[in-house]
Amino acid sequence: MISPLFSRIARHVSALGLTITATLLACTVHADTPDPWDGNWHGSITPYGWLPGVSGETRFQLPNNGPSVSTKSDNDLFNTLSGAFMLEGELRKGNWGMYGDIDWVKFSDEKGRFTSIGNERIGGDASLDTRWGIKGGMVNFAGLYTLAHGGQGYVDLLFGGRYLWLKGNLDWNFSATGNGNRLDIQNSGHLDNQTHVTDAIIGIRGRWTPFDNSGWYFPYYVDVGAGDSDNTYQLNVGVGYAFHWGDLALSYRDVEYHESADEKFLRKVQLSGPSFSYTWRF
Repeated sequence: MISPLFSRIARHVSALGLTITATLLACTVHADTPDPWDGNWHGSITPYGWLPGVSGETRFQLPNNGPSVSTKSDNDLFNTLSGAFMLEGELRKGNWGMYGDIDWVKFSDEKGRFTSIGNERIGGDASLDTRWGIKGGMVNFAGLYTLAHGGQGYVDLLFGGRYLWLKGNLDWNFSATGNGNRLDIQNSGHLDNQTHVTDAIIGIRGRWTPFDNSGWYFPYYVDVGAGDSDNTYQLNVGVGYAFHWGDLALSYRDVEYHESADEKFLRKVQLSGPSFSYTWRF
């Protein structure tokens, strides 16, 4: 049975299908446009601001051989983001190139809830107040090979890896009756944990410029991967305008990780929200 994650990926790829097909079929280079595929070295640097909300499910181990605690948070756009740094770059010669992307984000005071304590699902009459914080970095590094390019855009095959480091902390105030009084947890406390995840990724990226003699274009990026996590994907689609001094773009970016092993700290995390970027080409 196909998982909901890969069903969403299939829908995203299908939505990009027309874009990619149009680009592949329209490979005519305008003579008056600088050609990044002229055999010389070309590159770009893109600082950008990404304002994601975060939702996730994590697992913390109580001290003194106590039971594990599984938590879940709800996506809360903007309100809990307390720090961020993002930079993307590209270097190419002919059809071959390299791509890199670095992100660092920090969220504070995210509201959450317990989903289970030990192997016990929470039932009965329970009340709780949790604050869930998370910070970490993500690095994407990949090789590029241009499948097609022309006056109406380009399509790059992307193949490489993604590294994720996340550190989470949990503060709670908790009281419960029910569950046969089997909940072994202090009424309040603090826990923290972290994880390092490395995955191989493959995908496509590029832009579609359907309007002649216009600076408007539609950037797109999608990848899927697996490795230390069960699966991961990233999607980025938007609209931009190319000036003679650089490009400005507004897009929506979604990054998701899934792990199923019971002992893993990271069970699921999703970062999604709008992104605004400036690209300087050289």
